[in-house]
Amino acid sequence: MLRRDLLKVMAAAGAAGMAPAVLAQSGAVIVSRIGLLDGRVVMPVTIGGRGPFLFLLDTGGATSMIEPALAQELDLRPTGNVRVSGVGGNTAMPTFSARDVVFGGGARQMEVSLAGMTEGFGSRRVRGTLAAGMLTARDSDLDIEAGEWRLYPDGRADRAGFVEVPNAIRGHHRGGRNLASPLLHGPIAVNGTSFDCILDTGAPGAISLGYNAARRLGLWDDARPFAPQASSGVGGSGGIGRIVRVNRAEFGGTAFDRPLVLLRGPEDGTRWDTDGIVGLGMLRGFNLSTEVRRRTLWLQRHADAAPLPDRYGLSGLWLDRAGELAVTVAAVGTGSPAAAAGLRVGDRIEGLTFAEAIGRITRGPGTEVVLPLVRAGTPQPVRFTLQPFL
Repeated sequence: MLRRDLLKVMAAAGAAGMAPAVLAQSGAVIVSRIGLLDGRVVMPVTIGGRGPFLFLLDTGGATSMIEPALAQELDLRPTGNVRVSGVGGNTAMPTFSARDVVFGGGARQMEVSLAGMTEGFGSRRVRGTLAAGMLTARDSDLDIEAGEWRLYPDGRADRAGFVEVPNAIRGHHRGGRNLASPLLHGPIAVNGTSFDCILDTGAPGAISLGYNAARRLGLWDDARPFAPQASSGVGGSGGIGRIVRVNRAEFGGTAFDRPLVLLRGPEDGTRWDTDGIVGLGMLRGFNLSTEVRRRTLWLQRHADAAPLPDRYGLSGLWLDRAGELAVTVAAVGTGSPAAAAGLRVGDRIEGLTFAEAIGRITRGPGTEVVLPLVRAGTPQPVRFTLQPFL
């Protein structure tokens, strides 16, 4: 579903949210609408007849969350606190009880527990997240192609044309009080080695591997070309990782030649009891269907699924703030235009705001970049051209 269709979805959900409760008749399928916004799966949600508000569908999340300002606006009842783990480590969040919640104009739940997250949800229009339990509590389909989340109260029978992923629905035992949903897991093979990953629609990238898995595969190598990429989320920053190109990946019965893989750095606090994450960049090419009783996931490749996009910084730089008009080079990717121009970690760019410096290095290929570098107190302007290098 395209972004322009979200207005229709929002309008439909708003009308349906004021209707009588959706009843699960024998053999019935409850259909809720979803859409894509800024590379994320979102669902319009009404709470107590108010809204709709856009919530991100996050199968990598064990706890549903809400923007605290929205919880206050809706006068939701506080219920205590919960500890949640994420990229930046563990953090405590307040919890709220939401009553009469309608998902995408279809499924209705009389009470939902939500944790209050303050870091933001990747878009100013998104006001909360819906945890993996949307798929792992009952048999359901996440049909991105059709723009639907379908719930099967009596179970789903036929999955012809799907690839079976056994032992995919696994319990989650962290988070303090028992608000955690089971998560989705599945195998992905990278350069012929199989890794067990969390399947996370809330992660915009395609494939990411933890630091230890990257080291085991020989991908974390200073001589290997890489583009630096920092991660952030629950708990704050996860440090600087690396985007590299690998020879081959296989997922859901489909092979992908020379995809990009994000390698998480050693500071990343993501749950590395698994090897990595398969994100929406990969998952959006599949329909997902869960069979909860057997803890099984079923995957179906779209007939018109687009190839995985190449997205990384063409400069090879990662910059940090160092004051009002000073920026510090935090990482330089091997093989990048910035490395060829002689930029080094710790170099200072003075005379540009952080936003201006970022603006210069995030343009299209073929753009010439000039950075006012100061090294050992001496101005040394640096020039290079943005271009693909992985």
